Parts: sequence; C-alpha cells; structure tokens
Amino acid sequence: MNEIASDILKFLAFSQKLKSQQRTIKLSENRHESSADHSWHLAIMAMAVAPHLKEKIDLLKSLKMVLIHDLVEAEIGDTPYGDVVLDRDIKAEKKRKENEEIEKIKKLVGGELGDEIHELWYEFEEKKTSEAKFVKALDSLEANHQSIMYDINYWENWFYPVALTKADKYCGHEEILGAINAEITKNMKKKFDEAGIELNKI
Repeated sequence: MNEIASDILKFLAFSQKLKSQQRTIKLSENRHESSADHSWHLAIMAMAVAPHLKEKIDLLKSLKMVLIHDLVEAEIGDTPYGDVVLDRDIKAEKKRKENEEIEKIKKLVGGELGDEIHELWYEFEEKKTSEAKFVKALDSLEANHQSIMYDINYWENWFYPVALTKADKYCGHEEILGAINAEITKNMKKKFDEAGIELNKI
C-alpha cells in the first residue's frame, strides 16, 4: 500500500505543474489563466450542460476526460491557438510532442490508472465517441466564453472572424451546445460593436 501511495504522490507532483502552465487567454482580472484553470472551468461546464443533452453520456467518464485532456501540457506547456491555426509546422510539432509526452505519462503513472489516462487522452483526440465529442465542444466553447471576459484590445485582428465560427463544427449535434454557442457568438458580436470593430474591414 505504501508503494501505491508513493506512486500516487509522484503523479500528483507531476500533474500540479498544470497550475503554473500559462495559457494565452486571460481571466477577467487580466491575468493569464493556467491550464489547470481551464480544465477546472471545463469540468464545471460539463456538470452544468450534461443534464440537457439529448444523447445521454457517461458524465464520470467525461469529467475524467476533461481532467486529463491537457495533461501533457504539464511538461510541454500550452501552444498558443494562433500559432496552431496559422502555422502547419507548429501544429505538426505540437502533435508530435503531445504524442510523445502521453507515452511518458503512461509510464510515469503506471498500472490501470496509467492505461486509463492514455486511453482517455487518445479518445479525446480522436473525437469519435459521444463523450469525446461533448468534451471537445465544451473545450472550444469554454475558450470562446473566456475570451469575452477580458479587454478586446488584447485580441489579435486575425482572431476576430475566427472566434465567431471556430466552435460551430463541434456543437451542431446537440441543441444545448448549439444554443450556448449561439449565445456566446452573440455576446462576441456585441463586444465587437462596442469596440467599433468592423469585421468586413479585417
């Protein structure tokens, strides 16, 4: 039992590094959010949204997926969304590093938990199961929602039109996801109008 306890603490020491991995997105008080901030808020969203899905999902599995979907960032950090969108080489390198890191995590954790984390991470990446599609939709929605919580002057021009549609492809399969996406998009457009941003001139 002491050995199991030791292994758990090693994993906790590794995963706590997500608390200090800074993301590009800011919080409402103007500090950058951490990967742990993002995952926590995603878990809150999953709990709130799941009861309204037409297709019932395994919420516990979804919450586990939320908790580990960015676990690789504990070691390799977060890659800014803009870099991934605008540069194919960066996107490919990000994928290579993540695939390499999840294998290391599997070995670090070991046992059934290591296998479960590995399987859940790849399930999320492949976006084929109901739970993975749900979490991916929330992942995109959470980032968009957070982006309207801070000063729009921090946004880069290329992101204005992209932000309005980037979650669309993940939300069409569930009415509640589509409704949340539409509401966030409406609030984004309002923010653009208030800032005097004309999308047709970007």
